[in-house]
Amino acid sequence: LEAGGLPPEAARRTAARQFGNFNKLRDESRDAVGIPLESVVQDVRYGVRQMLRSPGFTLAVVLTLALGIGANTAMFSVVEATLLRPLPYRDAAQIVRIEDAPLRGASVAGLTGVPRVFDLKARSRSFESVTWMYVDAPTMIVGNRLPEHLDGASVSGQFWRVFGAKPMLGRVFDEREDRSNAAGVVVLSYAAWQRLFGGDPSVVGRAVTLDKQATTIIGVMPESFNYPAKTDIWKPAQLDPAQWSSYRGDGTRWANVFARLKPSVTQAEATNELRVIGAQLAAEHPQTDAGWLFKMLALQDYMYGSIRPALLILLAASSVLLLIGCLNVGNLLLSRATTRQREVALRQALGASQSRIVQQLVTESLLLALTGGAVGLGSALLLMQAAGAWQPELSNWYGKAALNWQMVSFALTASLGVGILLGLIPAFSIRRGNLTHSLKSGEVRAAGTAGSRLRSSFIAVQVGLSLVLLVSACLLVESLWKLTESPLGFRPDHVLTFELKLPWNSDAVAVENFYAAVQRGIEALPGVKLVGQTSALPTVRWQARGSYDVDWKPRTPNKDAISVENLVIGGNYLQALNIPLLQGRTLREKDTGLLVNREFVRQYLQGTSPLGRHILRTGGNGATEASEIVGVIGDIRGTAGSIASEVQPEVYEEANGYQVRRSFAVRSLLPPEQLIAAVRSQVHRVDPEQSLGDVNTLDAMISHDVSAPRLNMALLVGFAAIALLLACVGIYGVVAYAVAQRRQEIGVRMAMGASRAEICAMFLRRTLMPAGIGLLCGAGTALLLTRLLQSQLYGVSPYDAQTFLMAIGLLLVPVFLASLQPALRAAALNPVDALRAE
Repeated sequence: LEAGGLPPEAARRTAARQFGNFNKLRDESRDAVGIPLESVVQDVRYGVRQMLRSPGFTLAVVLTLALGIGANTAMFSVVEATLLRPLPYRDAAQIVRIEDAPLRGASVAGLTGVPRVFDLKARSRSFESVTWMYVDAPTMIVGNRLPEHLDGASVSGQFWRVFGAKPMLGRVFDEREDRSNAAGVVVLSYAAWQRLFGGDPSVVGRAVTLDKQATTIIGVMPESFNYPAKTDIWKPAQLDPAQWSSYRGDGTRWANVFARLKPSVTQAEATNELRVIGAQLAAEHPQTDAGWLFKMLALQDYMYGSIRPALLILLAASSVLLLIGCLNVGNLLLSRATTRQREVALRQALGASQSRIVQQLVTESLLLALTGGAVGLGSALLLMQAAGAWQPELSNWYGKAALNWQMVSFALTASLGVGILLGLIPAFSIRRGNLTHSLKSGEVRAAGTAGSRLRSSFIAVQVGLSLVLLVSACLLVESLWKLTESPLGFRPDHVLTFELKLPWNSDAVAVENFYAAVQRGIEALPGVKLVGQTSALPTVRWQARGSYDVDWKPRTPNKDAISVENLVIGGNYLQALNIPLLQGRTLREKDTGLLVNREFVRQYLQGTSPLGRHILRTGGNGATEASEIVGVIGDIRGTAGSIASEVQPEVYEEANGYQVRRSFAVRSLLPPEQLIAAVRSQVHRVDPEQSLGDVNTLDAMISHDVSAPRLNMALLVGFAAIALLLACVGIYGVVAYAVAQRRQEIGVRMAMGASRAEICAMFLRRTLMPAGIGLLCGAGTALLLTRLLQSQLYGVSPYDAQTFLMAIGLLLVPVFLASLQPALRAAALNPVDALRAE
């Protein structure tokens, strides 16, 4: 305008008139680029009034969402704490575990032969540091106090470098103190420092007696470091490579090996190098190493890989539960949206845009979802506390879950996502409404054919998903029943168990005399019936596996004929556990014969008698010894580490002076707990420097072994029960709402001659037909997905037809009852009253 000749002031006024009102333009611009704060506050206030106006509806929605979000948040927190959260070690992704894996036969619990460890360390170029360790159970004496049985770990000098650990007080030992005949030193865990020394900072440098050897405390680790779990002390392993150069047999396979990758080396490159080293050792030592290769695992996979399938299954189940809850709430919101069509039509008639209507509905659903999320977060914490209280032995992974920002963020994200999704469902339904019809006075119409189809789809999906959860829950229930009720092969009742361990360098004669004296002393106690000794009690995760030749099979160069579990027994172990002798005789004192189990006979002798046959074993001096099989005993579940594990071929030999660590089984005529004090006193009388460890009852050990499957089953059954309840409530609500909306239609039909049975059948068809479709789809989905449960099942096929039929029956009965009650109410309507309803 100025370029056209107008003065500047006149040009400004003319331009302002052409553009229009400045304040109006400002408001329109703000509306275009974002949501006005005033309208948000207004929608929130209105949403709160709506929630308070319908407390029953609000309570139903909030509780439904709280159940789904709470279960999902609880399971996510466990998954995050175990599978997703980085381990508390420096550059934990660089730490790996290296194991000996057999080319055939069962594994040896991931243990590695000691000579192979030294070879690996000398030849590998992929690792920054390599350490080995074995679990120990030393006895510590501090001053004039009674001996303390500790959970210890004997580790090599590079242990601290591999795990990137630094002490809180003092220092840690290195490779110089890990040599044979070096002075005894020990590092305390934070828990042991607090328990044994009351957190005294002057503990560094204090002298103690550890396994009858003078030892100095040189450091205390921080509370955040405790590997292996529940370790009290770490001491140098002091293994000399020269001492292990002459023998490489299975008797050396007891080392746990960990390594730290160099920063520039990938796991794939390290795996390839291990393959090459394994091939070299197989060529150099064909008799002992040809059947083994090195296997590498990331530390997190080693620690939590065994529980990953169960956790992911439970997380998926909780997600299905949340989806069922969302469908249920979606049905409720869709039904309420129908009754609010006139309200929405009035808003539109007064100038409200569709986006403004959607904003209001989404705000209301967000308020409901956030409230449900807050309640769900609290319920998640309660669920975790209840799980920890019910199964405290699982605290090493369930106990890691706690209220943190990850848990709150997940609950908030889930609530926001659910709120937005549920707000769009009624908004979509209302958009399709007819403005003229909706504004007619007193008229409230159903959502139409589309709304009816959507609700029927919700019913089908709810029923299908509920069936998947029910089938999975029934499979786990049947699996747990078979796990706990199948014969164990021994009697666990009235049996007290404990462990004793002498120093590794003890004289063989002294070891035999000590254990013989303890055996006699406990047998003489009042109430004691039988006493036995063994290298590993059932359910104890300790394995010693060996491969041997036998005299009934031709020898194959560099390939042993059998692979078996080796166990040592003494005293009256078989009688104390009531293990049956099937053939031959039991072992006598200083017996050189062997016992085998029934699985050994089935697998290696095809059921023929093994008595008089021989197993050829190589001794520590390299000489081959023939040991005669003198008896056959029944199969014992749990000797491979868990009663859920398959029974393996086993060989039993009589204990001798070389077994310095033994577990006792004491069968009592009294409650086993009443014997603890007397047994402890008896052991102390034989040797005042010894203490009892791992004192327990065999019943409690069995219960501990099934604690994880029991808790997993309980959680999945709970999720399935809640899903079934929500599905039934949703179906009932849909049918009841349809009856309320179609009262006039019911009256007209009855006035024209429809019977009450026909009215009832009409409403049953509306729910049972989509429910039937949901059952078919759910059964097909369950057939595809239950195979993922295979690793969690014992003695049950994931496609068990009986279990599927039972789950379908459990679902059909409540679904039918939920549909029948409102249908009967419709059939009982008085047609005159129904026709008058407006």
